[in-house]
Amino acid sequence: MINLKQIQGIEILTVIDNYMDIFLTDTDEVKRLPLFDEDYLAPPVLSEHGLCLFITIYDGPEKHYLLLDAGFTKVGCIYNMDVMKLPTERVEAFVLSHGHIDHMGALYDLYSKNYLRKGTPLHIHSKAFSERGLKDPSGGLHRLPQVSESTLKEKGAEIIIEDGPSLLLDQTCLLTGEIPRRSFEIGFPIGWRKENGKVIRDDIPDDQALIFHIKGKGLVVVLGCGHSGVINTINYAKELSGCNKIYMVFGGFHLSGEIFERYTDQTIDELMALKPKMVVPTHCTGFNSIRKFAERMSDSFVLNSVGTTYRIFS
Repeated sequence: MINLKQIQGIEILTVIDNYMDIFLTDTDEVKRLPLFDEDYLAPPVLSEHGLCLFITIYDGPEKHYLLLDAGFTKVGCIYNMDVMKLPTERVEAFVLSHGHIDHMGALYDLYSKNYLRKGTPLHIHSKAFSERGLKDPSGGLHRLPQVSESTLKEKGAEIIIEDGPSLLLDQTCLLTGEIPRRSFEIGFPIGWRKENGKVIRDDIPDDQALIFHIKGKGLVVVLGCGHSGVINTINYAKELSGCNKIYMVFGGFHLSGEIFERYTDQTIDELMALKPKMVVPTHCTGFNSIRKFAERMSDSFVLNSVGTTYRIFS
């Protein structure tokens, strides 16, 4: 068990996700992007097939700022950060959930254009630098862009490679590192990567998640794409933290498309048994699966949208 500090609260702001709806309404814990700016409509924000989250951690009188992922393109994250006037210069830790293009699009520009201070730590798994790609149904191999360690250093990142669990920001955040695969979830059968000169199946061992423990409420588990499986991820979060109470599960659950949708109902069955207060499937969860979450977990389901802030406090 790892000594994850219980914190007063957390704010998770969606900088980039696949979806945007300007007419969604607020609740006590879910605040949507304001529709108006004084007498005018607020500037529009962009959505794209990717993920980027700006997270504020409240630890007593202290605040910590953390950034997870960098969207698909060089444009989306940076444009939205400008529109939302985010204090990115205050970010103390930048986490890459895994080395896929839809999470690293603005990775280099965030440093080179000084949205992040030079030397801001980038926490990354060693396999995120892998040469990798996708397999088509006929067996053809298609390459994906790689994360370049040398380019990151050149742009000003302080690279911190850790394959196991680690505590960040005065022990207020737990980064899982590689997540054990023990459930029914199937990983990423369409992926390949090179290891020791050979092409092997890529189950994305660099896939990792963030865990926060809110006093009196339980765990907030934040996934990037959930290639390890959302159930595997939650079970590992409980094992690492020693807390069995799940308050919120947020992020990509990777249940999009024919290969993965066949496991959606089983995933929902397992999640319902955990009785989370809030479930926010985003990004690569896919429309069909998100619809099922909305139908079967209506009391806890929240539809995410770019610009939405989740405020979870004790």
